[in-house]
Formats: sequence, C-alpha cells, structure tokens
Amino acid sequence: MINYFKKIDFKKVFLSFYWLLIALVLLDQGLKILFLNLEANYGPYYDVTVIPNFFYFSYHRNTGAAWSIFEDYPFILAIISFVAVSAMLAYRVIKRKKLTTLHKALWAVIIAGTAGNLIDRAFYQLLTGTPGVVDFIHFRFGTYDFPIFNIADMCLVLGMISLMVLTFIEDNKQGKEAAKSNQKTETIEATNEEKTNDKN
Repeated sequence: MINYFKKIDFKKVFLSFYWLLIALVLLDQGLKILFLNLEANYGPYYDVTVIPNFFYFSYHRNTGAAWSIFEDYPFILAIISFVAVSAMLAYRVIKRKKLTTLHKALWAVIIAGTAGNLIDRAFYQLLTGTPGVVDFIHFRFGTYDFPIFNIADMCLVLGMISLMVLTFIEDNKQGKEAAKSNQKTETIEATNEEKTNDKN
C-alpha cells in the first residue's frame, strides 16, 4: 500500500482539479441535504435572514431550469443534464493534455455545477417524494426578488462566464500575435525584395 502511494504523482493529481469537481458536488449536496432536513422539521415555507432586506436562506424546490423554465418537464431536464455532464467529462478527458491548468479548474467548476443539479433531478423525487432541484440562496433588491439558486447554479454560471472571458482574452492575444507575425513576415519579404532589386 505504501509503495502504491509513492507511485502517485500528487502534483499531477492536484493540477487535474478532479478533486475540486468532487469537493464542489459534495458541498452542493451537503447543503441541499441540510435544507431538506430543515424543510422536514419546519415546513417548506421559511426564510433565514442573513442580511435584512438583502440576503436570505430560503428553501425552494425548482422543477425547471433557471427562472423556472421547462418547469413542467423535469424528466427532460434530467436527460439534458445527463447528456451535458457526459459530454463535458468526455471532452475533459480527451483534451486533458492540451488544456491549461486554468482551463482544467474552470471545467471542474462547470461540470460540478451541472452534476449537482443532475443528482437532484434524477434522484430527489425517488428519495424525498418531491420533484425538483433544491434551491436556498436568496437575494432581494428592494421589491425585486432574484430567483432563488444553489451552489451548483453558482458553479455553472460563474464557471461559464469565466471560461468565456478567458477564451476571449486568449483569442484576442492569439490574434495580436498572428498580426505581429504577419507584419514581421511582410517586413522581411519587403527587405529581401529591396535587396534583390538593388543587386539587379
């Protein structure tokens, strides 16, 4: 057993960020289980005030996606979530040697977010008798109630936004480098052409 652990490249394991994926799913599910227990003890309608008129913990079951879209089709959403998780995991494994460390971290966050809500949609009706994703993070801005969400939603949204920003920055950088390379090539070609003309 000791020899087995000696063979493990812990730095490689850490930089793969699979541990982050698992940790975020466990955090998401742990908090959801906590609020399911609160619901069992205090009923489905309660708020825990963290910051008055701004931040609350509010138990809510959402049978749809963001802003309750497709709320009448939870089974379809479960299938979509399963396909999405499978596709992202396959991409992550196939591209593992080409992805940067930051890309690996962001994909771990995104996959964790999708997987967290997939677990709710696929199993929570069987386990609790009530369908829907467990949401509990609630912000109020004056008279506006922002849709209640959970850790998985945060991971998915923040991960996707960060990935898009990173991709934009990298594409912009590559575009500038390509432009400089083309300009350098054109300069060299022009110089060589001038030298040829001078010889003639």
